[in-house]
Amino acid sequence: SCCFQSLGFMAQLVDERLYMKYETSEALYGEWVMALANFCVDVPLALLGASLQILIAFAFSGFPEELFLTLLGWSLLIFFVYDSLFACVAAYAPDVQLAQLSATPLLTIFMLFNGFVVSKTGAPGWCRWIFEISPNFYTMQCITTRFAEAEGSSATELVEAFGYESGSETAALTVMISSIVLFRVLQFVGLKFFNHIQR
Repeated sequence: SCCFQSLGFMAQLVDERLYMKYETSEALYGEWVMALANFCVDVPLALLGASLQILIAFAFSGFPEELFLTLLGWSLLIFFVYDSLFACVAAYAPDVQLAQLSATPLLTIFMLFNGFVVSKTGAPGWCRWIFEISPNFYTMQCITTRFAEAEGSSATELVEAFGYESGSETAALTVMISSIVLFRVLQFVGLKFFNHIQR
C-alpha cells in the first residue's frame, strides 16, 4: 500500500507544474525550486501517512518487535521509489488523466512481479528479467526472508518455494536507490524541457 501513497498527489503535481511554467517563463525562479519544494513539502506529508499506515499494520500483525525496523525500512524505501516515479510521470504528462494512465502500467507490472502473485520460479523465462528491476519483488523478498528466519525452518522453506533468496539486500538497495535517483533526474528534465506554456 506504500506504492499508492503518492499516487494521490499526482493531480496536485500536474497543477503545480502549470503554475510553475507560468512563473518560470517570467524568470521568477528555476524548475529545480519546484522539485525541491515537492521533495520538502509533499514528500514528508506522504511519508508521515505511509509511516503511520505501516505502524498500524505492524501493531495488528502480532510479529515480534525486532522485525519492525525491517518492515519499516523496506516499506519506506519502496515508498520513495514510487514517489519518485509518480513525480517523474507528472513532470512529463500534459494532464492529470494521462499522468495517472501512464503510471498505472508500471505500477501494475511491478505489483504482479512481486514474487508472490507471479513467483520467480513460476514465471516464464522471457519475463524473468522483470524481477531484476521490480522494487516490489526486492521489498517482498527482503521482508519475507527476514520474517521467515524469525519464524523458523518451515517458514523459510515456504519462502524459498516462491523463489525468494536471503542475502539480496545489497542488490535490492542498489536497484531501488538507483531508481530513485533516475526518476528524480528525469523529473527535473521533464520540468525543464517539457510542457512549455504556449503564448
